[in-house]
Amino acid sequence: MNRMEFYYDLVSPYAYLAYAEAGRVAERSGAEIVLRPVLLGALHKAAGIKAPIETPAKGRYQARDIQRWAERYGLPMRFPEPFPFRTLKTMRAVMWCAKRGSLEPFTREAFALFWEEGGAPKGLEATEEDEPLREVARRVELDPDELLAGAAADEAKQALKEATSEAAERGVFATPTFFVGDEMFWGNDRLDFVGEALKV
Repeated sequence: MNRMEFYYDLVSPYAYLAYAEAGRVAERSGAEIVLRPVLLGALHKAAGIKAPIETPAKGRYQARDIQRWAERYGLPMRFPEPFPFRTLKTMRAVMWCAKRGSLEPFTREAFALFWEEGGAPKGLEATEEDEPLREVARRVELDPDELLAGAAADEAKQALKEATSEAAERGVFATPTFFVGDEMFWGNDRLDFVGEALKV
């Protein structure tokens, strides 16, 4: 079976948009999706690029562009306020979930909470992530206290650092990024190319 590797950070609106559509592309192609959580800010730093929101004109354009894509895909979209929000602890929690077989459901429910329901972290302090993490834990039947403890553990911190470094070494500079074999595709708007590559 062909594989589509999907690099993402839950803070990325385009990764949210890509998540559902990538599933449809994989289903049509009979392919497997392999989720690859990373820390977007660290990828930007490694590549020496600014987040789009740091360029006001680009940020204004992308706000409308994101809505267009949500409409195209038929997805609900409630853009979080404030944005960007912090996901360092959250992505460490994702790595903890990956070790326990809960990566896919946690990712699905966190994307929904953050981008459809207005439940994203409300700021850039570490504590702002706690209640959203507790809510996602409850939805996927994990113990919220265990999840928060797991996110704070050295194992999860190191796993996220290694995953992000490996992604950067592979050429990933932003999310969503996809790989089919050694071929890289960046952006939800490249999913047509991903689908074609999966059929080869």
